[in-house]
Amino acid sequence: MAYRNAYNKNFGTLGVAVAQSWPERDIIKAKGKRKHTLGLALSGGGYRSAIYNYGVLSGLYEIGVIPRIDYLSVVSGGSWMGTAFSMTKSMEWFFRRTWTSNRPNFIEEGFESLLPHPGRVLQEAALARKNVNYASNIYGRLLAKTFLREHGDLSRYKPLSDGALVRDKDRPFLIINGTVYFRRPKRFEVTQECFEMTRLYCGSRSLGYLDTPSLRAPDYPIRIRDAIAVSGAAVSLHIPGLGSEVLGLGLSREVKNYTLRLRVPRPGMPDAAHLDLADGGFYNNLGVESLIHRGCRYIIVVDAEHDPEKPKTKTRSNQGYSGLRTLLKRHHIPMSLKQGMIATLDRADEAVHIIPNRDPKLPDVLYIKLKSSKHFDRVASKEDYNQPGFLQNLFRRGKFSFNPQFSTAKLDYDFAEHRNLSELGRFEVLKHKALIKRFAARST
Repeated sequence: MAYRNAYNKNFGTLGVAVAQSWPERDIIKAKGKRKHTLGLALSGGGYRSAIYNYGVLSGLYEIGVIPRIDYLSVVSGGSWMGTAFSMTKSMEWFFRRTWTSNRPNFIEEGFESLLPHPGRVLQEAALARKNVNYASNIYGRLLAKTFLREHGDLSRYKPLSDGALVRDKDRPFLIINGTVYFRRPKRFEVTQECFEMTRLYCGSRSLGYLDTPSLRAPDYPIRIRDAIAVSGAAVSLHIPGLGSEVLGLGLSREVKNYTLRLRVPRPGMPDAAHLDLADGGFYNNLGVESLIHRGCRYIIVVDAEHDPEKPKTKTRSNQGYSGLRTLLKRHHIPMSLKQGMIATLDRADEAVHIIPNRDPKLPDVLYIKLKSSKHFDRVASKEDYNQPGFLQNLFRRGKFSFNPQFSTAKLDYDFAEHRNLSELGRFEVLKHKALIKRFAARST
């Protein structure tokens, strides 16, 4: 595929015609859409986001909405889950029902077997190639063994362009989002943009797009593990008992500046030998921009950011919605609409909302927000794995307690906390089954 400086020159133009101007046109055409496409965005938020998104995907699969979704745009923790979903050989196996048992599900097995295990971290550190991307290499190997373990070592070494692993014939076309940083010639300020990685092409709106095999680190083309490491490259540390993150660390990955190879140089392109790619959440943590760029008229957003509830009244959660506020600011949406949107979403015990947009350049959105739910608590408190132990009975009087907004860096979770978070995502989808199916059906 030759270098292209743009696929959608008029950002904000919506419709199937826009989607069919991109290289995945045959994949989208096979979905049978004639007028509008549907996108699903899985937000960042570390492993908390991955767990919650697993539950949401499980619910969408169960109610039969997955086949109607054209694009899957993922960021950070959402990319860990979305890529595993896009690579699984059998969705029935991937979403195997363990909801009413004490056996670990797919994502629980991954966390319990690797991420909290310091010996595995040291092993990967010893095996990783020692170069400028050493830290990113270790991180990618850990993520691949945690989330992409179904494919064994193939997931650690295969390029992102491998169509046999990243599948899209029976599921949405996958877009993994990172953030690219570069300086234009004779300018001091750094440009920050969404950097999109797919099995067919990679690039950004300013830098243009090239075929995925041509996007290279100093030695290798970008691999599947590199893409998810780039997208989720913000690492936080947590000390049990302190409650939240105590240290944050951003990991970047160097790739060769592909704009230097242009036969006819474009003005304003960076002249450095390398480009820095980092966590997609640094640009926007919702992953919505890539779907607007491809003309999606309808978008389902799963917002699993670390957004603690601070209720001042019985009707409001009083959450921050930082990812949404950043997105609205980037697209210069009037403040009045911004305030109205946040007010609509921020209701206690209501996680799912439809946001119709009067602006023809913006899609209609079905927004699924991670927040606590009394309705879920009443159901979950009866499950066997949530029965309180001796100490809970002694100090909490046996009361069920679950806070879905636990820290991204908190690895000292127990089985119940993990299971409750994934089951909460599935619960909200099933609870709003009719609403979600009607919204998805509007994409024709």
